[in-house]
Amino acid sequence: MLNPKTALFFLAFLPQFVRPENGSVMLQLTILGIIFVLLGFVSTTVFAVGAGGLGTFLRRNPAVLKWQGKAIGGLYCALGIRLALQER
Repeated sequence: MLNPKTALFFLAFLPQFVRPENGSVMLQLTILGIIFVLLGFVSTTVFAVGAGGLGTFLRRNPAVLKWQGKAIGGLYCALGIRLALQER
């Protein structure tokens, strides 16, 4: 409720889908809001379950952990080199 981006989304995006001739505007906005919340909940749940499964897979495979450490280390080195060579 305190996030202004969410309020702007609801004020700018949702009203275009509301038709006064189809009934109560408040009811239509409420239904659209509930659909938005349910979709957000489902997507967050899917990402959380997927991340949990991926985390379990990564922890159980030492070869993946070794490769992951090297890949992330190489990425940090590459970012450091890029930053060092960057011109202002």
